[in-house]
Amino acid sequence: MAIFNGTDLILKVSPTSAGAAVKLMHSQNVSLSMNVDTIDISTKDSAGFRDLLGGQKSFSLSADGLMDFGGVAGDTEVDELFTQALARTAVTFIFGIADASAYNMSGSGFITSIEVSGGTEDAPTYSVSIEGSGTLTVG
Repeated sequence: MAIFNGTDLILKVSPTSAGAAVKLMHSQNVSLSMNVDTIDISTKDSAGFRDLLGGQKSFSLSADGLMDFGGVAGDTEVDELFTQALARTAVTFIFGIADASAYNMSGSGFITSIEVSGGTEDAPTYSVSIEGSGTLTVG
């Protein structure tokens, strides 16, 4: 795969608990982070060096963008994410290149933080964080 324009990296989120994942409206930044815990298995036979085993995996996503109170047809709107967060239901997501045939990661998670803000003489913005639950699928 060649280097590509970061504009093509998007986050799609399900607007309802049973819905298909669609592009998050007016996003400007998206990120996915994965962590692997380690288990220390050092012994006196480790020659003074630490020996590790891979442990539990976790992942999280975040996005921010411009708020559109009128909504965007076909995109997941921020008010739909507030509804999901209030209901404490998991959202499904796809993180990857906008072209559906290209590289992406998918899974589900819970919205752990969502914010809408607007400063004086500034465009209103939103930010959202999702904590992964279950398996992160690459494909």
